Amino acid sequence: MAKVLIFCKSCKISKCNVVVFQFFFLHLQEVHEDINAVKKKMDLLMYPSVKLLLPLVLGITVGDALEEDISSMFWWLMAISMIVITFVVWRKKYLQSLFLLFTVFLVGGTFVSVSRQAAKIQLPNKQITFKAVLLSNPVVHGKVIQTDLMVMTVSEPMKVKASILRDTITNRYRTLHLGDGIEAAAYLEEPMNFSDATFDYAQWLKRHGYFAETFIFYNQWQKTKVSLRQMSFLQRTSLAAAGYREKLMKVLESNLDSTHLAIVTAMTLGDKQLINRDVKEDYSITGASHVLALSGLHLTILYGLLLFLMSWCERILPRVFRRGLSELLILLILWSYVVLVGMSSSVVRSAVMLTIYSFVTLLNRDRLSVNTLALTAIIMLVSNPYNLYDIGFQLSFVSVWAILLFYPLIYELIPLKQKKSLVVVRWLWGMIAVSLAVQLGTAPLIAYYFGRVSMLFAVSSLIAVPCTMVIVSASFCLLLLSSFPSLSSFIGKFISVITETLNTSLHWLATLSYASIENVHISILQLFIYYFMLMAIWILWSFLAGKIEFK
Repeated sequence: MAKVLIFCKSCKISKCNVVVFQFFFLHLQEVHEDINAVKKKMDLLMYPSVKLLLPLVLGITVGDALEEDISSMFWWLMAISMIVITFVVWRKKYLQSLFLLFTVFLVGGTFVSVSRQAAKIQLPNKQITFKAVLLSNPVVHGKVIQTDLMVMTVSEPMKVKASILRDTITNRYRTLHLGDGIEAAAYLEEPMNFSDATFDYAQWLKRHGYFAETFIFYNQWQKTKVSLRQMSFLQRTSLAAAGYREKLMKVLESNLDSTHLAIVTAMTLGDKQLINRDVKEDYSITGASHVLALSGLHLTILYGLLLFLMSWCERILPRVFRRGLSELLILLILWSYVVLVGMSSSVVRSAVMLTIYSFVTLLNRDRLSVNTLALTAIIMLVSNPYNLYDIGFQLSFVSVWAILLFYPLIYELIPLKQKKSLVVVRWLWGMIAVSLAVQLGTAPLIAYYFGRVSMLFAVSSLIAVPCTMVIVSASFCLLLLSSFPSLSSFIGKFISVITETLNTSLHWLATLSYASIENVHISILQLFIYYFMLMAIWILWSFLAGKIEFK
């Protein structure tokens, strides 16, 4: 693993290790080359995806804000009209470009309108009897258990957030598990907010695919067999993946105690339900929460392991495991893992970027840029425009964007690239530089949503990131070698030691009086002003450093 963390490309390390390093730092390339060799023109034509992303985001935002004022038909007519006009003025390039951007804006509004219409379902105004499948394991909340249901209706199935009253005498609710079918009698109601709530919970449910809420009494449901034919292929696949994920959790459970199990399942399977509040708070205060949420770091570790295995297979069986075939096989396993862990926005973002990376690598093109990041965002927003409002989506893209822009500049503040003997120092400074870049990008968003700014993010990253790499790698090995009890038990004990070290270290950091600044509240206007100033600083900084020049 130490080889993976070597910073200088000139070091004699394998291709596999170079690629793992590149992905560990989000594919940053040639950042330590001579400055004069990397000068670029400040030409927006280099970033076509960025130019398309901005009007798309604006269109989605406007379309969502004017949800009740503008009909879907209007958006469709305007979008089609602008497409026709764009083709008509094809000889006037600048005018055509302007119309094209406006067309993308209208397309964004149209996508939101279509998604809104698809989410509008006429719910019955009376109690009905329905069959449903549990999409998640029930979680106890006071007097009820909460779970997600896929309710089978006459037309098509719909996702419902359900609360089932517990029967504390018979404890019949304990028989309910993921994938079970039930028949229940209850009302299906529109998602609503509590009267004193500041968070728009109803809107959150709608944007995450929930069409209704329901409350079921303990005596108004019973287990039964439910046909899954109404569900789409993707829905059935997701349900099967969730069931398999439960089996993998049992494998981890047999080798880890509850405290360490909670961390490992969060890092490997994306399930954070087992983590208690105190542990979550320690990670939040120290700025290490990102290691608990599946993201680019975790997917990169898996990609690196697969690349390492395939490199050995290519050496042993070069005729069978060729370069293109190996890349496709890696991507197949990677996307299978994405489905397995629930397809969260941050994981999907990473998978899309890794897919693009693989294809452009085969074509010997530039591997990653802001343009690639923007293209990934466009793909995800076109598939689901409401991804724009997902906090994970925002933090994921902003963090990568900040690293791509600010990491090279921050790293070169200390001239270590010529001192090959200072490998450990370069690694430490690289980790700090990445943490500083991420903090520059995500700190205002975290303050906006959570009212907190961590002051120990750089220190916590030096501990959390290496430990996470070890934990995730060892956990994958544990799952693969689960049929060997003695070996899996040894790996489990090793994971427990690393996890305990991580938890103890972060807990100690969280107890420090200056660990975080609490109750930081900023407005949406202040948020936009901050990012505008950040871009201005980057342009000026890059110009003074010789990274860019203006025509």
